[in-house]
Amino acid sequence: MSPVRLIILLVAAGAAIAAVFLVRSVQTSAPAVAAVAAPAEAPKPVEIPTKQVLVAKEAIPVGKFVSADDLRWQEWPASAPADAFIEKEKEPEGLEKMVGAVARFDLVPGEPVTISKLMHPGTAGFMAVMLTPGMRAVSVEIAAEVAAGGFIQPNDRVDVIVTRSIDNNSGGNNKMNIRSDIILSNVRVLAIDASYGAPPAENDAESPRSGQGQVIIGSRATLELTERDATLLSSAKKAGEIALTLRSIADMQSPQGATSAGRVYRDGVSQDVEGVRVYRYGNESVSSTPAG
Repeated sequence: MSPVRLIILLVAAGAAIAAVFLVRSVQTSAPAVAAVAAPAEAPKPVEIPTKQVLVAKEAIPVGKFVSADDLRWQEWPASAPADAFIEKEKEPEGLEKMVGAVARFDLVPGEPVTISKLMHPGTAGFMAVMLTPGMRAVSVEIAAEVAAGGFIQPNDRVDVIVTRSIDNNSGGNNKMNIRSDIILSNVRVLAIDASYGAPPAENDAESPRSGQGQVIIGSRATLELTERDATLLSSAKKAGEIALTLRSIADMQSPQGATSAGRVYRDGVSQDVEGVRVYRYGNESVSSTPAG
């Protein structure tokens, strides 16, 4: 064999040996790289100190009287500002104390309860919260003999009667007659003097309607009326004596507000079989002469 061929064979053998060592080194380093690329262990969650605060369990609309089922205690971050919240550690009976209060604002489920959001009867502004939106509170003086003997209680429904003297000009006879008319029907009593009552539960005619367990002898009743009916009652108080009659709970679905006689008394002139009735400044006169 020539020296040139011997040199070529030696170089080829050396290259083959080098290739084998290179392949082995790559195979042994791959697991090490994989081990380095493995994800790090997830950190453990940090426990945040909490405290229990009073929140709305269900949605509470404005004007709703709160029951125990409307509220619950809920965990709250201890570091969060909660000066206005009701905390169980500070007030263990906070939930029970809020039962019977009325909502001044809409509360959504999970919203913390504060003293400014729920108001108890007798506090300033309570009557405005009790009013149905769009209605007015109007007071009228009463006595036991003109208020169903004192059995009318807050949140009952009543009719309002006005009794007054009228001039009868029929046939030249100018004698005075006494007339009574139901001018308002099925109106809600908000309060008797300073006694208030919660509204009835919806669709539950058997539920207590006032929370008052005794006869209330008061000198003033506060009624819930529309704006126009409020002006009617104001005029009626000037024209004669006002009396309230208690309605049955079965009649609560009847029309509410001014009756036909009340609308006539409020708005002006009506003609019936007795002639033409003219109402001016709360005074009624009757003439047998037909209008025309």
